Amino acid sequence: MKQTFIPLGSGLSDLFEFEQLMKYNHERIHCLLFLHTTLETEPKTSCILIMQPANDKFQAMYSIFECIKYPYNGLSKKYELLKGWAETYGIDIKEHEIKSKQHFYEDELYYQYLTGVLRLQRIIPPMY
Repeated sequence: MKQTFIPLGSGLSDLFEFEQLMKYNHERIHCLLFLHTTLETEPKTSCILIMQPANDKFQAMYSIFECIKYPYNGLSKKYELLKGWAETYGIDIKEHEIKSKQHFYEDELYYQYLTGVLRLQRIIPPMY
């Protein structure tokens, strides 16, 4: 099965795209995942909307990388918006700590790292 990250931008309009994905596809969504980079000088949070696999051939993971202020150091409006929308549509919310994207030379290496972490945590199915 091919598991692909579909990166969106980092602006406010991209958050509203996440809302629309949740609103119209909430039955297909596996979970909303917040990934925190707490070991950095300025911790950030990424958000990934993990969809259910389509026909056991493809799994989409819509993502916004490191554009949300770390929510546990104070108020993060973007985090609260995303969390509220997920709760409205009954979407499971998960959170994990990971390495920052800046530690990887290429985006593809970062995606491989994330895929491995998500498989080890059993958030996405193993490769078969």
